[in-house]
Amino acid sequence: MGNVLLRGLVLGLTLLVLGSGPASAHASLVGSDPADGSSRATAPSTIVLTFNENIGDPAFVVVTAPDGTKVSTSKVKAVDRTVTATVADIDKKGRYSASYRVVSTDGHPVEGTFSYTVRSGQAVEQVSTPTTKSFVHRHTAHFFWGLLAAAAAIALLLAPLRRRDDKSNA
Repeated sequence: MGNVLLRGLVLGLTLLVLGSGPASAHASLVGSDPADGSSRATAPSTIVLTFNENIGDPAFVVVTAPDGTKVSTSKVKAVDRTVTATVADIDKKGRYSASYRVVSTDGHPVEGTFSYTVRSGQAVEQVSTPTTKSFVHRHTAHFFWGLLAAAAAIALLLAPLRRRDDKSNA
């Protein structure tokens, strides 16, 4: 009887741990102007980011020109679900990347990068930009500590059952 209960408990806990997905309560980008991957005739004078929930201060926006130089941004404001940044006038043709870092309502920082292309301006040598990390790569430590906590919880829950089995066999 004890073995059946023990096996049922282990199976139930295993299904609970494996069946629960990662929590994703942080803010996420739902839109931008310019849009990710879009092509524009001229460089934008503002960057607008829209999130699925309100964003707190501070908020940061960094724009990188096609040649790898940083474009001056100013007046970065977070109001409700929208972050707006003024971008300096720059006359370079090519692919720009815009990176952001904001604070979610739960206090966690959220960051990402998107790109857009400007079709007019001075031709410059395009510098490749690093790709952003996937969700799993950004949260590897969370997965590790979560699995470790689950293993410790299972061990603590099974310890009393193990002692009962040892006493009944004696």
